Amino acid sequence: MEKTLTMIDCTEDYKMWCAAYMLKGEANDWWRSTEPNLVVTHPNLTWEQFKEAFFENYFPKSYRERKVAKFMDVSQGSKLVLEYQQEFKEPLHFAFIHLKDDVKKGKGFEKGLRPGMSSMLVSHGPQIYAKVVQVVKSIEDR
Repeated sequence: MEKTLTMIDCTEDYKMWCAAYMLKGEANDWWRSTEPNLVVTHPNLTWEQFKEAFFENYFPKSYRERKVAKFMDVSQGSKLVLEYQQEFKEPLHFAFIHLKDDVKKGKGFEKGLRPGMSSMLVSHGPQIYAKVVQVVKSIEDR
């Protein structure tokens, strides 16, 4: 959703309304029943407040905490880099609080690499996530 809203250059003021418009079925029913209560507590409802309410309803805190814990424990082990990358991405959305930028995301990915693989990255210095993945895939292909 955020990718679409960014692509259409939606302003912060309209993101919530665009997202609400795109809700269907049960999610739309949830929003129609939730919006009046949120507007009472937040007269100038923001996109962040909308997302918080949405996540709280569909991804309770206990679920998000489990996903963050899973993310923190993800490691390459005997997997190929591509397999590790796919496993790393799955809980990533819920771990965004730990990875506020691409360099931190790269460090998080690097942290889970096999020791031999991660030591080869030392000479490259801190890298953004995409660059770390590219470098370790090229190392693996050698």
